[in-house]
Amino acid sequence: MNRSELFKKTDDILREKSADFREKELERIAALYRRLPRLKAIEDDLKNNMSRFTAFAFSGNRSEEAFNEFRKKSLDLQKERASILAAEGLPEDSFKIHPRCEKCEDRGYTDKGFCECFKRELSALTLELSGLSSDYAGKTLDSFDLSYYNKPEDREKMELTLGYAKKYVRNFANKKENLLFMGRSGSGKTFLSCAIGKACAEQGNFVCYVTAQDMIADFESEKFGKSGKTKDTERYFDSDLLIIDDLGSEFSTQFSESVLYNVINSRLNSGKPMIISTNFRPQELSDYYHERLVSRLLNEFLTPVFADVDIRELKKLGRKR
Repeated sequence: MNRSELFKKTDDILREKSADFREKELERIAALYRRLPRLKAIEDDLKNNMSRFTAFAFSGNRSEEAFNEFRKKSLDLQKERASILAAEGLPEDSFKIHPRCEKCEDRGYTDKGFCECFKRELSALTLELSGLSSDYAGKTLDSFDLSYYNKPEDREKMELTLGYAKKYVRNFANKKENLLFMGRSGSGKTFLSCAIGKACAEQGNFVCYVTAQDMIADFESEKFGKSGKTKDTERYFDSDLLIIDDLGSEFSTQFSESVLYNVINSRLNSGKPMIISTNFRPQELSDYYHERLVSRLLNEFLTPVFADVDIRELKKLGRKR
């Protein structure tokens, strides 16, 4: 799914929910009229009075007396309706069909742009499609536990990195930067990249999370038809933020490196940001990948520092360092 398809899907979801809401509103009003039939009679009388007044207005008749008669009947009916509703303890507009969203009246946009209701649906859909499954639901920037970094120098490193991650999310709309998370396994790289991705998706950005191995498998399926069905690889180029996790875990072939270079280089050229995490150090990247890919990773990406701490191992042991 590309960006335009994502927005269309969001609009379709919003329209469907609005239609369902309207149906419930009609059912509510029908139930109200069954309980208070006089309200339905008043509504019919008001419509009839308005139709007769419209015919009168277009007839060319300028009788002030007739005009006042139409006006008085309308006001009397409205007053009676308000009295019935008040006696029943019901809001004055109980007889009206309300929109699901009062701000945009279910259009999805206002004079200032997309409405909050549209943004909420877009955020939910982007999160659903991002690849950040329920396994990552608890990974947020606020829940990142610094207490595992007990040594002062480790704590200081991770406080700075966490602070930068929060700043990255705050400035995402205006400042597109690429991040390369390097460090040992279990140091918090995946947690932070997922937390950033989740926060950006909740802002309505089209986020795509994938492991390097799965991304390459998608391109293999697309090129060689291994799975028997076409994979959606367009999102790797079109998403607002691409997160590639565990770079270096994929089986190294000429094809896999070509895919990585193509995706990374294309996104760099189009100014679309990425977050890439790897257990490799700079020298290990140079030993594993071609110079042209390594050059882009080390020169086009910012590299926040991760402490040399294996949180997964500490959790397994049931203690904090």
